[in-house]
Amino acid sequence: MAESASAQSQIYRFDEFQLDLGAFTLKGAEGEISVEPQVMTLLGYFVQHPDVLVTKDELLDELWGHRFVSESAVSTQVKALRKALGDDGKNQRIVKTVHGKGFRFVAPVNSAIEVSQAPFSHSNTSGSFRPSTLRSSNLGYERTKLIGREDDLARCAQAMQDYRLVTLLGMGGTGKTRLAKAVGRSVQEKYPDGVWFVDLVPVSDGPGIDTAMASVMGVSVSGGESRTQIAQTIRDKNVLFILDSCEHIEDDVAAALDYYLEHTEAPGFLATSRDPIDLADELRFFIEPLSIETESGQSPAVELFKLTAQRHGLNEVEFSHDQIKQICSHLDGLPLAIELAAAQLKQLTIDELADRLDRRFEFLAGRQREGGQRQESLMAVVESTWQLLESEEQNLLGQLAVFPSQFTMTDIEEVFAEELGQGISFAMSRLVELCLLSRSSRPGAWWRLLETVRLFALEKLTPEVRHKNAQRHANWCLEKLGVYPEDHLHSFSQAKWSSDHYADVTAAELYFENVGDLDAAVEVCCAPSLMIQLDDGARASAKLLRIEHYLTLVDDPKSRGSLHGLASLCSQVTRDPHGMAEHAKASLDIVRPLGDQTRIAGSLILCSLNNSFVNPVLAAEQLAEAVQISETIGHMPTRELVGIYELWLAVVTDQYDEAVDMAEAILERKNNLADSLDNPGYNAVCALIATQLYLDPGKCALWCDRLLQHSDAHALWGATTLLSCALSRTGRQAQAAQFCTELETRLRRAGQSPWPDLLVALIVLADAEGETTLASSWLNAIRSSKRPHQTFHTIAVYRQLRDQLPESQTELSLEDAGRQALEWLQAR
Repeated sequence: MAESASAQSQIYRFDEFQLDLGAFTLKGAEGEISVEPQVMTLLGYFVQHPDVLVTKDELLDELWGHRFVSESAVSTQVKALRKALGDDGKNQRIVKTVHGKGFRFVAPVNSAIEVSQAPFSHSNTSGSFRPSTLRSSNLGYERTKLIGREDDLARCAQAMQDYRLVTLLGMGGTGKTRLAKAVGRSVQEKYPDGVWFVDLVPVSDGPGIDTAMASVMGVSVSGGESRTQIAQTIRDKNVLFILDSCEHIEDDVAAALDYYLEHTEAPGFLATSRDPIDLADELRFFIEPLSIETESGQSPAVELFKLTAQRHGLNEVEFSHDQIKQICSHLDGLPLAIELAAAQLKQLTIDELADRLDRRFEFLAGRQREGGQRQESLMAVVESTWQLLESEEQNLLGQLAVFPSQFTMTDIEEVFAEELGQGISFAMSRLVELCLLSRSSRPGAWWRLLETVRLFALEKLTPEVRHKNAQRHANWCLEKLGVYPEDHLHSFSQAKWSSDHYADVTAAELYFENVGDLDAAVEVCCAPSLMIQLDDGARASAKLLRIEHYLTLVDDPKSRGSLHGLASLCSQVTRDPHGMAEHAKASLDIVRPLGDQTRIAGSLILCSLNNSFVNPVLAAEQLAEAVQISETIGHMPTRELVGIYELWLAVVTDQYDEAVDMAEAILERKNNLADSLDNPGYNAVCALIATQLYLDPGKCALWCDRLLQHSDAHALWGATTLLSCALSRTGRQAQAAQFCTELETRLRRAGQSPWPDLLVALIVLADAEGETTLASSWLNAIRSSKRPHQTFHTIAVYRQLRDQLPESQTELSLEDAGRQALEWLQAR
C-alpha cells in the first residue's frame, strides 16, 4: 500500500512553474526552487483554489491551525511566495491582493494526476466515485514547539494501538487540535495509506462529515450513498482520520463513526471534542491544562508564556519567573489563555496584566473569524461549552462557583441543601465529561473548577443570585468555624477544616467586610487561631496584614482584643518576639475592663507564652491566674488550654518529671489518645516525645509510634520536626531523613526560612549517625545566631542538645550551617 501511495503525484502547472504536491517540490525554468515549508503549503492552497478569493482567515487556519498569530504573518508569507515566483506587490501577475478581503491566485493553473495506480480507486454502481488529489497527509509541518505534552503524546499514540477510536477531551483552549495533529505525525508510519485532518468547524450535518472526509483524501463522491462509498474504499486501508471539533454536531459524528467502525476493519479515528462521542468502543483521553509546578527547571505553562512573549518582541528579562508563574496559575495553565495574556504585554506591564486577570474576559480576546464559526477569545471558548449544558447543569455550575477553591460533595450539600435537585449526580458527571469540573490533586474526594470557568459561571448569574449564593457560603463558613474558645483555640477538627477550607474562610471574611458586617468579618478572621499556630507560617504572615487592616477600622473592644490576641500567635509563628509580647499585652489590657473571664484567661495564656522564655516565674503566675479563672467559671476547655501551656512551660524549664506527670494525666483523661487527636492530647504526646528523646529512647519510640498512627499528625509543622528527631533517636534514620526533606520543601514553598528549626532535626539525625563533630558545629551556629525558634517542640530539643553535644569552636553562620546540613543530607 505504501508503494502505491507513493507512486502517484498531483502536478500543478502555472506560468513557467511546476508544483508537485506529492514530492513537495517547486520547479521553475532554471530548475528546482528552494522555499520554506510554510510558503510551499501556502502555494499548494492557492493552486487548489485558483481564481477564487481566499480570505486571510482561511490562510491563517491553513498555515497555523488554531494557534494565535496576527494577520500580518499572512502578508509576510505571501511576500515570500511572490519573491520565490518572481512576482511582486506592484505587478501581482500571479497572486493578486484584494484589499480588505484577502488574495486571489490569478495565474491560469493546469493540473494532472500522474499515478501508476490510484490506491483508493474502485468501481461501484450506486453512484459515481473517482480519485482526485491523493496525498499521504494534509497535516503540514509542526511550526512551533509543542510544549508540555510529551507524556500525552506518547500515551495517546500508545492507546491508538489498542483502540480504533480515541477521543481527546478538554475544554476549549487546552490545545486538543494541536496535540491531535502531533499524534497524527508521530504515528504516520503506522498509517501508510494516509493521515487526514478533517476540520468539522464549518460542518453542520452528517452528510457534511462524509464530504469533508472525502475532500481531504482528494476523492470525489456523488449520489446518495457517499458514506457507503467511503467505507468500501477505506475498508482495509491503514488510514487515520483526525476529526477535529466534534461537539457542535456530536450526534452526527457519533452516527458516522458508528457506521465506519462497523463497516471497516483497518482505519483508525482520532477525534477532538468538548463532549464524549459516547460510543461503546471509544477511549476517552482527557487533556488537562499545562502544568504550573515542576520538580526542576521551567514548567510548561511558564515556558509557553515566555515563548509567546518573545514572539511578540518582548524580552523575558523584563519580568520575573515568579510573576509569570502567578499569572499562569490564575489562568489555570490553559494554553489559549496564556498565549492571549502574553500577547497583552505589548501594551500592558506584567503588573498591570496581573491586576486585570479578574476581568480576563474583557481583554483576552484574539482574532474573530468570519461568520462567527471560530472565535479565539477566552469568552468564546467557555461560552461554547456552556451552551452544551442543560439548564440544571448550568444552575449547578453557578452554585459551585461560590467555592473559591477546592470543595467536597459534603460542602455542596451543606451550602445548598435546600436547592439541590435529585439529579445532582448526573449533573456533576456531565460537568466532569465536559472538563468543566475535575478532581483535585489533593488526596480524598475533592473537586475543583478552573478559575476561568468559575469566573465565567459567576458572570452568568444575576447580581441577586450571586449575592444570595455568597451569603449562604459565608454563613456556612461562620457556622463551621464555631465559637471561641472551644473551637477557635481547642478543636483540632476545626483547625483541620480551616486549613482545608482556608480559601473559603478568606472569601467569607471578605464578604462580611464588603456588606459592612465588621464584627462577623473579624470573627471569621480570628477563628482559625489554632490552625495558624500549627501552620508553617505563610498564612500567619498574611494574617498579620489583615489584622493591621482591621485595627484601623474596628472600635469594638471585644473585636480589637481578639485581633491583638491572634496577632500575638501569628508573631510567634513568624518568629517576632517583640510583636508577640506587644500584642499579648495589648489584648490583656483591652479585655480586662470588659469582664469577660474567658477572654481574660485567654489573654493571660498569651502573655505567659511570651514570658516563658524571658521570665518563667511571671509566666507561671499568669498561668496560675488563668487556672483560677477557669475553675471559678467552670469552663473546662479553658482549663485544658491552660494545662497545655503549663505542660510546655515545665518542658522548656527542664522540669521533666513534672512535665511527664502532666502529660500522662492529660492522656488518661483523653483515654490515651485512642479515638482521636485533639489539642491537649496532641500536645501531651509531643511533650512526652520531647522529654524522653534522650532520657529514655524506648519510651520515645512508643509515643512516636502513637503519634504516627494519626494520619494528620505529620502534617503539623511542629510534630513533623519532633517526629524526625524521634525517628533518628530510635534507629529509623531513613524515615527521619525523608521527614527532613519534606520539611525543607514545605517551608520553602511557604516563603519561610527553615532555620533554625529544621537544623535542630538535622543535628539529631547527624548525631544519631555518628557525625558528632558536624552536629556540634551546626548547634554552635544556632547558639551564635540567637534567632528565635518557631515552636515549643524545637526549643525543647535544642535545650537538650546543648546538654548532650560537646561544644564546638567552628564558627558558621546559621545559613552556612543550614546549607552544609542539607548537602550532608543529600549525600548521606
